[in-house]
Amino acid sequence: MDDLLDRTDAVGLADAIRAGEVSEAEVLEATMARIDERNPELNAITTMVEPEPAADGRLRGVPFAIKDLHFAMRGTVTTHGSRYFADAPIDDHDAEVVSRYRAAGMVLLGRTSSPELGLSTTTEPALFGPCANPLDVGRSAGGSSGGAASAVASGMLTVAHASDGGGSIRIPSSACGLFGLKPSRGRVSFGPDAGEGWSGYSTTHVVSRTVRDSAVLLDLTSGLAPGDPYVAPTPDGTFEAAIATPPPSLRIAVWDGSADGIELDSTARGALDAAVALCEELGHRLEEADLPVRRGMGGPQGVITSSHTAALVARREAACGRPSGDELEPVAASLAAQGAALTGPDYAQAILDSHLMGRTMGRYHASGIDLVLTPTLARVPPPLGELVATADNVAEWGARQGAYSPFCAMANATGQPAMSVPLHWDDQGLTVGSHFIAPYGAEALLLKLAAQIEQARPFWPQPR
Repeated sequence: MDDLLDRTDAVGLADAIRAGEVSEAEVLEATMARIDERNPELNAITTMVEPEPAADGRLRGVPFAIKDLHFAMRGTVTTHGSRYFADAPIDDHDAEVVSRYRAAGMVLLGRTSSPELGLSTTTEPALFGPCANPLDVGRSAGGSSGGAASAVASGMLTVAHASDGGGSIRIPSSACGLFGLKPSRGRVSFGPDAGEGWSGYSTTHVVSRTVRDSAVLLDLTSGLAPGDPYVAPTPDGTFEAAIATPPPSLRIAVWDGSADGIELDSTARGALDAAVALCEELGHRLEEADLPVRRGMGGPQGVITSSHTAALVARREAACGRPSGDELEPVAASLAAQGAALTGPDYAQAILDSHLMGRTMGRYHASGIDLVLTPTLARVPPPLGELVATADNVAEWGARQGAYSPFCAMANATGQPAMSVPLHWDDQGLTVGSHFIAPYGAEALLLKLAAQIEQARPFWPQPR
């Protein structure tokens, strides 16, 4: 059983259960034993629940956990990683995507850790404490889906739910050596409690060991739900079928950020160089480029993030009848205050600017650029505590976050799909992912390339 859990993915585990090689009960028992053994050191899973009987779906019997941010999971409290929300009412329903996980047969065990309100590139909420990276327990697992990535990279789970509003699938995937795909805006529903996340900046999917799991789970969870305001373009066939054939020769623009003063450490540089070399070996055409859109968490995204933070805190205050006081950490408190001071025109201009950025990148891809390649992060994951803000250094914290993750947020602004692929480990066993961005709606193209890369350079089990 240990060998099976270490080496297979969610699809392989479900296939083994269906074939009678192992039982659902045996898988659940072994998974719970791993959580009991490993989670105390990593602090990745913050809430456990009694599993419900599995539906007879494609992934029947596969243990799974939901990120503790925004998405309702009946029988649990969605704390958003915040002391201010810790005593919120227990969810009496599932989010649409959670219902689809259940329908797929997945066994929901609990929730994984998130930084407060999903606002940080490290997962160290005051409510639950720091979540450690399995590659080095003294380092950050990334954020905001750090608990999900830590749980998967440590072997407690084969795959886990995640979300991404500024890199929060790709950052922890990079930090922990996993595959992470951020879908296109509107690909997976935010229903029934929201029409979209962070005005379309946020999307939801998984962190995974394999490309196959990501493709299959995107098939199982994507598509329109009642009341959704929009949906991403319908793919030509399934995502699982897409990974069966390699992509054509692609024209890939390479951007390392140096023209904007972004500094890469040796591991990030190694990740970029490894991706360039392998893609050229696979027959793709790579060229250095100066992107027409390079803006990250500042500008319109700062307005949108702070506006939504202020609105979420205001809703909580109305529901619980008490102000946040000192129950919010410095970053959330600062952003909530900034958001409350913004005007309607400020917000409208941020939406307009974001959409114009999407138009600009749409034209860029229409000119003949199939994909953009960058490192996922500018450096290896930092020591725990380094990216935690105090009341006195929120501005400095923002600059440190930007220096750590200067590449991911652009795709959130434009709504494009993007992925982090683990290709390079340094001599300390740490890694930075290789980051690819595709045109809006083109997840299949990313998954095709990822599968081709995975076949050429398998990345699970991790080559440490």
